[in-house]
Parts: sequence; structure tokens; C-alpha cells
Amino acid sequence: MEKVKKPIYKKWWFWVIIVVVVFAIAAGGSGSDKKDSKKNSVAGTEQTDNKDAKTKDSDAKDAEPEEDLSAVETEYTLGAGYYTAGIDLPVGKCNLTAVSGNGNINSSNLLKGGVNEMFGVDDGNNLYESSFNGLKMKENVVFHISGDVVVQVSYTEVTGGMTGREYDESQAVELGSGNYTAGTDFPAGTYTVTAVEGTGNVSSSNLLDGGMNEIFGVDDGNGLYTSEVKNVEFSDGVDLKVSGVNIRLVPAKE
Repeated sequence: MEKVKKPIYKKWWFWVIIVVVVFAIAAGGSGSDKKDSKKNSVAGTEQTDNKDAKTKDSDAKDAEPEEDLSAVETEYTLGAGYYTAGIDLPVGKCNLTAVSGNGNINSSNLLKGGVNEMFGVDDGNNLYESSFNGLKMKENVVFHISGDVVVQVSYTEVTGGMTGREYDESQAVELGSGNYTAGTDFPAGTYTVTAVEGTGNVSSSNLLDGGMNEIFGVDDGNGLYTSEVKNVEFSDGVDLKVSGVNIRLVPAKE
């Protein structure tokens, strides 16, 4: 009697071969994915490195060269006026000494390394401080001197320079006793105010914001009168009162 052959799919070894082939295919695909993943990872790292390098190069190009401060003056003798760090004075740290006269000094950074003192040479009454150390003149800090005191400013540390100001004598305005308004009776702006003749008083409505309030006049030898105030701000609409003295206003160039 002839034996009936079993179909090949009913052979046990047939399914063993199928399983082996399936595992081989799966393993190959996984390896390929890993290789692709590695390639993508390396490519991503290279792109990031290139971006970082470009950013550093861009930052290096944009960085401004350090300011040469070796030629900046460290000693200044100042009378009444407003002096802004970065414009009229260097940025840094300084000590103050009274050279002559009496008055007041203060700065806009009063609570952050600033100053506010009755300042001057010893008058025998111990009313005035004659020295002050460690005034911090950060950029845009305003140092204000009033009265006839002359102050020696000595820098112990300079961290930034100054642009300075130029004044236009050709645009000077002379005023006698009277009431005047900036922008109406004379151009608004920043001025040096000088006594031309007589003695009296000069005050402005912005006396606490860049203005002035001084016993003002030509020096009579008694030290009672301030004869000049620098960098006074008479913005549009500020009222200026002049009494008993003729004054000259010289504007700063814009």
C-alpha cells in the first residue's frame, strides 16, 4: 500500500525555518534603524556645533573693542553746576575735596553710593564737610554743586570715558531783571549761566530738576554770590526769575 505524503506546510521543520527567517528579517531592520538613528544623531550634533560656531563668530564680530581709558583725566576742579557721568565727567569712583567757598553738593544716586552734604572749607562753625570719599559716578549719574564752593574731584577708579559738551557763544542771550519763560522768551535748552553785572538772585521753576536757585552776581570779594552755574536745564515752559543782576545764557550745542 503506497504511503500518502504530508503537505510541506505540515512538516515541523518547515515552521522552524519560517521562524528563523522572520527573526533574521526583524534583526536586520532593527540594525538598519539603529544605523540611521546614529547617522541622524551625528548629523544633528554637527548642525548644532555649526550653529554654535556661527553664533560665536557673529558675537565676536558684533562685540565692540574695549574703550581705551588710559588718556582719561582723573583730576577736575568744578564750581557750581550739574555734571553728568559719561558726558561731563568720567564714569567711575572719586573722592571730593573743598578747595574754596561754601555750598552744597548732592548726586542723583543719593541712596546708591551718592552724596548729599553741606560742603566747603572750614568756616570755624563746623557746618561744612571739607572732604568726601567714594562717590560712585555710574553712567548718567548727575553730580550737583551749588553755592560758591569749588570742589576738587579726584578719581580713584575710571571705568568709562566722557563725551564732553560744546557751547555756542554766538547764540548767547543776555537778560536783566524780570520773569522769563523758556521756549517763549529764549530758546529751551541746556545753558551755562554767568553773572554779567550786579548782584541779586536767579531762580527757576525746575530748581529741583536741573534748574537753579542762587544768590547770584559778580564776585564782590565776600563770597556771598555765585557768579556762574554750568549745565543748567531750562526745558520748554520752565519759568526763570532774575532779580537785581544781569545774566548771560550760553547754550550747549545739540
